[in-house]
This record gives sequence, structure tokens and C-alpha cells, in this order.
Amino acid sequence: MEKKNKKYMYITISIIALILIAIGISYAIWMITKEQTGENVVNSSCLNVTMEDEIDSIDLKKTQPILDEEGLNLKPFSFKIKNNCEEYADYTINLEMLSETTLESKYVKIALSEKGDRGVATKLDAYDEYKTLKGTGTKEGRQLKSGKLKPSEEKDYELRIWLDEDVTVEDDTMGKMYKSKIIVESEIGEKPYTESILNGTDPVLEEGLIPITINEENGLVTRADETKKWYSYAEQKWANAVILRDGVEDPGANEPIEENDIESYFVWIPRYRYEIFDDGNYDSLTTIENKAKQINVEFENKDEPVQSGTSVGQMLTHPAFTAFNTNGFWVGKFETGYNGANQTTDAEVNPKGEAASIEAAKKVIIKPNVYSWRNIQIAPAYVIGRNYKESLNSHMMKNTEWGAVAYLSQSKYGSREKIRINNNISYLTGYAGKHEPTTGYTATNESCIEHEEACNEFGQSEKGQDGEYNTEYFNKESVIASTTDNYTGVFDMSGGAWEYVMGGMDDGSGKLVSGRNNVYNSGFKGLLTCPACYDNGEVNSNILEVIDGIDLPRDERYYDIYVYSSTNASYTIGMFGDATKEMGPFESKEYNTQRRNVSSWYEQEGWSIYFVDPWYLRGGESQAGTGSGVLSFTGGRGCTIEHITFRLVLAF
Repeated sequence: MEKKNKKYMYITISIIALILIAIGISYAIWMITKEQTGENVVNSSCLNVTMEDEIDSIDLKKTQPILDEEGLNLKPFSFKIKNNCEEYADYTINLEMLSETTLESKYVKIALSEKGDRGVATKLDAYDEYKTLKGTGTKEGRQLKSGKLKPSEEKDYELRIWLDEDVTVEDDTMGKMYKSKIIVESEIGEKPYTESILNGTDPVLEEGLIPITINEENGLVTRADETKKWYSYAEQKWANAVILRDGVEDPGANEPIEENDIESYFVWIPRYRYEIFDDGNYDSLTTIENKAKQINVEFENKDEPVQSGTSVGQMLTHPAFTAFNTNGFWVGKFETGYNGANQTTDAEVNPKGEAASIEAAKKVIIKPNVYSWRNIQIAPAYVIGRNYKESLNSHMMKNTEWGAVAYLSQSKYGSREKIRINNNISYLTGYAGKHEPTTGYTATNESCIEHEEACNEFGQSEKGQDGEYNTEYFNKESVIASTTDNYTGVFDMSGGAWEYVMGGMDDGSGKLVSGRNNVYNSGFKGLLTCPACYDNGEVNSNILEVIDGIDLPRDERYYDIYVYSSTNASYTIGMFGDATKEMGPFESKEYNTQRRNVSSWYEQEGWSIYFVDPWYLRGGESQAGTGSGVLSFTGGRGCTIEHITFRLVLAF
């Protein structure tokens, strides 16, 4: 279908910085006004998109640089876009800076969201820049959002703008002006492919996410045509998307994408409710039994009533989706890698402080055959996650989000079986063991061919090549290590490296703790649960909290918090849906003279967090054999350890 000429509409917003000097202190006073009222309408022979403003003005006088939490609570500018046509409409929402603007966009924070949601605080210069329209008197354009409108569909948006909390008197902001226009660009679009069983939870593609299909024989990537079938959860083929490297253009539908042009891979996890299959009341160790089963999952649109089951047989909307109230989220297809690492140790990087962590976000790469980013504390990993793709609400994976992927893998829409371990001890992503281990924790490499009853194979390999005991991603035999048993699933969720998740312990007052002691902690500011605990090094037991660390997240949507526990066998502290307590009962078993707590699902490792190890770790590691797996979990200190990494999620 030949598309008609694009149509535009705009609303002008201005921010003027003034100077007030009082008692020797200078600070900025900000005024934000909206210079239009009434209705904007764009018509064509088949397209009628309207944008209406709902308030006369935003008047924020005597406002200084403010915290994001305050900015997200500002009175917003509201507008509506509506498609009155019988065809789909593609649209983008842009913000263009007028020629009078003298304030740099790096000092401005915004939040664009659908009505009723506060949105995500994002620096304006984090959005993709594009050429502004001729004749509109603008000097800089940022694309805030793109999407589709169904026939007769309308969306209400809210925009909040404020001065970034990090602005100081030393920054070049005094007496500066920021003035911009909201521009909505629209054109007739074709109906995107949807799958009926998803019930409206089909993948959401924001600017920068490119839909792809993956060749079943060799793993090579093609740019998908969104109007054609490019995923099928009924056939265990999950939707995949990539983010391209800077400067690489979208090749267009059905064109191949070179691996070198890809920065990161993501997999769509649709919103669902599931049938609670275990009450999780395991407050001690008993005897395990084989309880692995297919988990009953039903896809649930966010506009449907939330299911709030509490006991076996009842339906529960998975909590990973209710936190951000989304129809799904994009999960990193592989463990997070370190861009530019040429050997295992190159990817062991722990940035010092928040500023260094923000800068380090530029090193994120999520691809096969790269070295997993390890030896990093939780706090810098969290900051890296939030700053990787801020406009897409990127963040470090939470424990409940891990559980959502794990449960989907055990449903009829996933592999429905134990996922093969990545036993590459070089910590290269996307690898799969050639054989299924039958034991674990032996600390020695035991061939499954020679020791069928007690084997635990692991080994190194050259980057991008098969090893003696493992297979690299682009060898199709590797798909046994994905959550779907094919190339469309998520990899490295069994073995590879342990993965820190944002799931930690309550300090008794409803806040996350930092860690164990002054040596072994997350890097977040906060209390220490075991200041006198000795572990491979001297500690100062007089230090009771981390003072000079990174601030804990103020927004509780970005972490899961668990009640304080004095034992690592108190599984009742777990949450429904996080793939911990529902994996019971649990037993302490001996593996090659070492005792491990294991669950009733595949005998994978299962220790609850407690005051000594207050942060959750998931997935196991390359040498753990049967102990590793998508349902494996244990407690950790939050500190740097060479065999622990992290994973990223996009939720918008």
C-alpha cells in the first residue's frame, strides 16, 4: 500500500531560566508555559488524527532543579491523539527545540507516559536525535515515542518537564532559555501481525527496537516484516528484537542484518497469569520429590482485571508485569557482555561510583559469543542497567522478572523441560553443553561418555568456536540451551555465570540492605547485616553501614524486597511467581562430599537469602552440573565475584 504524505501537528512548550541572587547564593528559577489551547486536527482522505490539549497551561514558577521523584509528580501537560480512520495509523511523538533555545538538552529531564502512569524520568539527550522539519524554526529534534493506532483508537499522553537534579551552579544554565514544540507525525500504516492467543499482549516495538526473525539452521538474523507472521508463541517461537549499533540504519523489512551491526538482542515475554501450583510453605529442609510439571499459563492484557490468587489452583497475574503495568517486557537474550573484551578477564570490570557506572553503560553488549560482564557489584550493575537505554526504561533484571521467564519456559509455550547448561568456563555467552550432566559440584571435569552415571563436563573454547565439551551459538545444536529449545528463546539462564538480580533483604524497616559487611556488600548505601562475619579476609566489625556508596533506588518498582531471615532454608520468604518457594520441598543432599540444598524441580540448587547472603543469585554457573538451571537460586553478598554477572530488561 502506498503511504500518504505525513501530517504534522504541534504544541509549543517553553522553559525560561532566570537568576535569583540572595544572600550570596545563585540558583535557577524555572517557568514552564504551554502556548496553545484548543484542538489540533490533521485530515487526509483516509486519515483523521486529532490532538487535544486538556489544560490551559503548566505554570511552575520558582522551581529549582528537582529530584526525579518530584519531577514525576509534577502536574503534566496532557494531550490526546486519536485515529478516526478505518485503517491503522503509524505515529511518532517528537520534541523539537526552537531556535531561541540556548539551554542544552542534557540539562533537561522529561517523562512522557500514557495518562495515569507517571512514566520514566529520562534525560532529553538520551532520546534519538533526528533532522527537524524545514520551515518550523527548530534547531534540534528528539524522537520520544513511536507506535501504531488501531482504527478508532485513541491514546492520552502526559508530558512532564523539569530541570535535572544534577544541575549545579557550575553548569552553563544560568539565564538560559529552553523552548520547544511537541510534534506528532502520522501516516497511514498497515495492520501489524498479532497472535490471537496472546490476547493483546503482542510485542511492543519502541524506537530503536528492530523486530527480527532468526534462521533455524544457523542463527542468522533477518529484519522482520511486522505485518507478516514473525513469531508464534503457540509454536514456541518467541518474538525477538535487536538494537543496532550507533550509526547503523534499519535495513527495512526482509533484509538481512549483519551480526557486526547488532549491539543487543532482546526477547519478548508477554504478560500472563498462571495457575498457582504449590503453596510454598517450606520453612525447613525435608525430602525432595520430583515435582517438575507443565505450568498452566494464560496470556492476560493489562486492561483485564488483575488475578490475585493466593493458593494452589487459583490464577495469579504474574507480579513481574504488574509492577510497571505493562503488556510484557523485553529481556536480554544473553547475559550482559562487556563490549571490547577480548579475553575472559577483560570483562571483569567494577566501575567505582555512580558517575563511572553511568559512563560504563556505553560498554553494554548483549550478544552471543561475547564475554559475560562479571566481577561487578550490584549497585553499579543497577546504575548501568538504568542508563543503558533510559528511554526504553532499561534496568537490571528483578527476581520476579527472572521468575516470569522461567515459568513461561516451563509452560506449553516454552521448552517444558530442563534447559541445557552453558558449561563454558571462559564465560562466553550462548554456549550449550554437548551432553546433559548427571551430577554436579564435583569440581572436576568428568566425561559423560566415560562416566555416564556421574558426569559433569565443562571446559573452555575459542571465542565463536565449538569446544571439546560445548557448542557455540551459531551451531544449531546450541538451541538445547534456550528456553524454547530453538533459536527464539532466552540463553544463558542455566550455567554460564551466576546472575545477580534486584532482589534483596529487608533491614526490618521495609528497605533493602547493602550487604554482609564492609568488604562484602552491594555498593549501595545502607545497613550491613553481618558486620562481624569473616569470609576470606579481615573485616572491620565496627562498620555498621555503607555510607559512601550509591543511593538505593527510590522507586520500588525496580527491585523486589524480601523479609529478614536468619536461615538460608526459610523458603516461605519467597514470592509467588519468583521461582523460589514454589520449587519445594527442599533437601540437603551430598554431591561429591559437598552438601547442597536442592529443590524438587530437577534437583537444582535452592538456598533462600538470609542475613549473611542477602541478595538473590539465579541460574547457576558453568561447573555446577545438575545444580545449574533456570530454576536455580541462592543467596549472595552483592559484592564482586568473578563468576557472577547480571542481565537487563526493557519495560515500557
